[in-house]
Amino acid sequence: MTVKVSIVGAGNVGKALGSALTRGKVPVVFGVRDAAKYADLAKLPHTSVASVADAIKSTDVVIVAVSGAQDDAGIKAIAASLGPEVAGKLVLDATNPLGAWPGLETRWKEGTSAGEVMAAALPNSVVYKAFNTVPAEQMADAASFIPGLPHPTLMFAGGPERQDEVEAVIKAAGYDPQYVGPIRYARNLESLAELYVHLGVPGAGTSAKWGRNFHWQVVRKTE
Repeated sequence: MTVKVSIVGAGNVGKALGSALTRGKVPVVFGVRDAAKYADLAKLPHTSVASVADAIKSTDVVIVAVSGAQDDAGIKAIAASLGPEVAGKLVLDATNPLGAWPGLETRWKEGTSAGEVMAAALPNSVVYKAFNTVPAEQMADAASFIPGLPHPTLMFAGGPERQDEVEAVIKAAGYDPQYVGPIRYARNLESLAELYVHLGVPGAGTSAKWGRNFHWQVVRKTE
C-alpha cells in the first residue's frame, strides 16, 4: 500500500489504529493540537506527529479518531476542526455519537448517523464510516494475528468513490473489509458500537459471556 494516512486524535483509538497500520508498514502522521505533547509517538517506526492542518495536508487518507459527539452541532464542529486542508481527501470517520451515561445511545431519535452529518458537513471530501465497531484494545491487536489464520471482518459504509483506497487501509490494519452500503448505513454501524459498549457494562445483557469481545464473536470469519 502506497498511501499515507493521517490520524486526527492520539487517544486510545488513534494510538491503537496507528499501531495496527504501522505494523502493516503504512506511514502514519498523527494530527494533534499540541505536537510537543505527543512527541514520543514520533519515535515509533513509520510514525510522525504534526499539527492537524499539516498532517492532513501531507496525507491522502484522514482517519478521524477523536471523541465523538451526539448532536449535530458537535459533529459539525469536529468536521470544521479538520480545516480547509481536508477538501478532496478521503475521510474515514471512526467516531461514535454515544450519549451520556447510563444511556450511551446513538442517534435513534434524530434518524441520521454521525457519519451522515459528517459527510454533509464535508461536501468536498469523500466520507466513509469505518473502524468504529471495534474497541481500542482489540484494534491494536488486529494486525498481529498468526499468518494463515482468518482475519476479522471490518464493516464499512460510504462511497461509492475511492472504495479501493478504503479497503487498502482496512487490510493494512489487519482486517478483511466488508462494504455494507452507502453512508446511510453508518446508522447501523454506530448502533453496533452502542451494543458492544452496552455488553461491556457489568450486568448488562450477556456481558459476562461476550463483553467487549462482542466484535470478535460476531464478525470473525470461519473456515
